[in-house]
Amino acid sequence: MAFPFWTNVLNYTYARGFIRIPIVLVVPILFNKYVLYQYEGAFQSWNAGHNQKDIWNRLQAKVAAEGGAEGEVEGDAE
Repeated sequence: MAFPFWTNVLNYTYARGFIRIPIVLVVPILFNKYVLYQYEGAFQSWNAGHNQKDIWNRLQAKVAAEGGAEGEVEGDAE
């Protein structure tokens, strides 16, 4: 009985070491470059106001509103 089509495709392409390495390296690069790029605007709007700098600024404002911290971080004057 013959192998199924996709088993043959796997055996003669991806399962061979000389082609597996480039596939493993190229697929994530192409995914990041073309697929995620299409959704970058949606990611930015979804995460607006929730990046590390915004969270840190809110924390500093909260501490300042509560009367300041006793042990403040040195060298963080902006």
